[in-house]
Parts: sequence; C-alpha cells; structure tokens
Amino acid sequence: MKIALIGGRGRMGSAVAEVLRERGYDFFVIGREDDFSRYREANLLIEFTNRDATVSHVKQVMEEPRPYIIGTTGLTDEDISLLKNLSTKVPVLLSYNFSVGINVLLKFLGDIAGVLGGYDVAIVEKHHRFKKDKPSGTAKLLLSAVEKGTDEPVDVHALRMGGIFGEHTVIFASSGEVIEITHRALSRRVFAEGVVRAIEFIKDRERGFYTMGDVI
Repeated sequence: MKIALIGGRGRMGSAVAEVLRERGYDFFVIGREDDFSRYREANLLIEFTNRDATVSHVKQVMEEPRPYIIGTTGLTDEDISLLKNLSTKVPVLLSYNFSVGINVLLKFLGDIAGVLGGYDVAIVEKHHRFKKDKPSGTAKLLLSAVEKGTDEPVDVHALRMGGIFGEHTVIFASSGEVIEITHRALSRRVFAEGVVRAIEFIKDRERGFYTMGDVI
C-alpha cells in the first residue's frame, strides 16, 4: 500500500507524516507547490488542506478514483455530496476530528442531552489563533450529536487563542447544577494516531462513505 499524504507539510499533515514514518508506512507528501497528479502513484490518499484545495482535488480524483481519507474542515453540504458521489466508486472517510475520545463522546451526547431535557446547553471550543473555520468542524459535530437528544437551543462559542491544539466543552446547566464534559487534545499526535486507525479500517473496503464513528 502506497499512500499520498496531501498537505503533509502543514501542521496536521506533519504530525500524520511523523506517525506514518514511525509505523513504517510507505508514503510520499504532496505539498501546495507539488503536482497533484502524482496522486496516481498511490493507492490510498490522505488529505489535510483547505476547503478549496480539497474540492479541487476530489474533482480530479473522480477521473481515476482512489480510496480517500479527508480531514479537511469547513466543507459545505454540497462538498460532502461530492464526496458521497466519489464514495460510490471507492471508500471515502471524512472526519473533522480523528481522536478516539471525541468520537466516543459523539456516540453518547445525544443520550445525555435526552436525559437532561430542559437544561440550558452550550458548547465552547478553543483552538490556536491560526485556525480559520469558526466554529470548528468538531464543534459542529458535537452540536449535531446534542440536537439528536434535545430541542433546547444550543449556544456555540469559538475562541482562537495562542497555540491551543483543540479543546471542546459541552455544558449542561439547570438552576441547581452544572455538568461540563471536556475533551482536551494535548498534542496533534492523538489525531495522527486516529488517522492510522482510519487507514487500517478503510484499506480493505471496496466502496462507501464512512466516518470515525464507523472506525470505532
């Protein structure tokens, strides 16, 4: 298996490259200045870039499809429809957060929100000052999970500060108590290790659209 790591010189891509190297995977990096058509040399693609680049790349990959793992955030519903179209030909895995902890939390948040009906709910997310999308893709996932269990309005607050890797807190509050559930990433490595789990999951699939929830 030969992997093309698209955006492998960025913050997240560099972390993924480090873990792939440690684990002995055969891969090469396609950076912003490189010829994207090199993707044809690989039989699995991993991408961490920006929305415009990802959409452009996916359209090109439609010509000669390859299994695709995408961690780019800020995608629109139309963009996701494009990915689902590609997934009729090859397996495609999209995740805005590859950490195991966040994806376990997503499985239970709806149930928690359902039990705590009538509580005020808020989501607060913090990331480094260079992160462009606001709120984060993970915050949107958490919001969707909460909304499966409650009709209460949910306030979402996004902070861009310093070098914070990623911190997300879901807060439930009544007049008598406050419950806070926080996930804090201590380094980007936790996301990169999740990418490895995604590789092992997707490599034997023929086609289909997947998330990290499927991996777990």
